[in-house]
Amino acid sequence: MATHSDRFVKIRQIIEITANLALITAVVVGLTVFLRHPSSANVGNIANINAPLSQNPPVGTKIDLPGIDWRAHKATLVVAISSACHYCVNSTPFYSQITHSAHHAPVVIVMPQGQEEARAFLQQHSITPNNTVSTDLANIQVQGTPTLLLISSSGTITRSWVGELTETQKKQVIDALNQI
Repeated sequence: MATHSDRFVKIRQIIEITANLALITAVVVGLTVFLRHPSSANVGNIANINAPLSQNPPVGTKIDLPGIDWRAHKATLVVAISSACHYCVNSTPFYSQITHSAHHAPVVIVMPQGQEEARAFLQQHSITPNNTVSTDLANIQVQGTPTLLLISSSGTITRSWVGELTETQKKQVIDALNQI
């Protein structure tokens, strides 16, 4: 016959096993998310690369970027990237292509890293923008990297592309730049 203390021990064991299983499940889920998106584990000024499109500034949003005079050009392409974002790193050949293309829109790279680190990253990947700005991406209302924004001469967003672009999206960016 089981005593009261035997039942208590069994209940305690069941609770401990359940808690351990819950902990193991949480660790497995956390590792799965981290391994699928290692850049999302970064902290500080680096934006969340997994931010949904709805969190990025919509077309028509006015953008203020210190040191950039939107009125100087019909349009400007702002490329918000981070050296810690693997989607950005994967996209560097395209960013190099658009900074070397013959079009009338200047390309401004905005990065959360300091100027020195940003310049080194851009140089390493042969990206030669017209201007590089080091700032918290929230200052331009960008929640995720990479994000490309076509900004009008009035400083408002006219087009945007978020994430690692498909070939169709890359063509859209190039077509938009060639129409300026």
